[in-house]
Amino acid sequence: MKLRLEIDDSSEEEIVIRAKSLTPEISRLTEGVQDLLERGNALSVRSGGAERFINANEIVFAEVMASKTYVHTANDVFVSPLRLHELELILPRSFAKASKSCIVNTAKICSLLRSPTGVGEAGFYGTVKKTYISRMYYKIVRDKTEETRSIK
Repeated sequence: MKLRLEIDDSSEEEIVIRAKSLTPEISRLTEGVQDLLERGNALSVRSGGAERFINANEIVFAEVMASKTYVHTANDVFVSPLRLHELELILPRSFAKASKSCIVNTAKICSLLRSPTGVGEAGFYGTVKKTYISRMYYKIVRDKTEETRSIK
């Protein structure tokens, strides 16, 4: 299977999938694209019993504590009905796994600190919130942060 992107300023945006037949993979792909187009970047979260919809780009990091998934923005903390691995699938590419129980938005990282033991710490723009990055994921987060910076 090939993937091709064509940039054309003169026409309306359109997604075309060409296939010899409708396979289960193609079917899942079209359903996923349709879901993304309908849902956009809004993520359903709960706070104080009320359901809210937040933009995925507002999220600084998400973590699991006591079997609940907490989504942190610069100023608030919400509970998500989704598990961490489900969030990973729907959040933009700027998100990276920072530990077994945490994913971070690399576009929001303003500082990375690594201790002599190898454990890292990420600081974020516009907030005093910080999170830890395990040794196993530190290089991935650092590389993804650099990649995110070079795209902008």
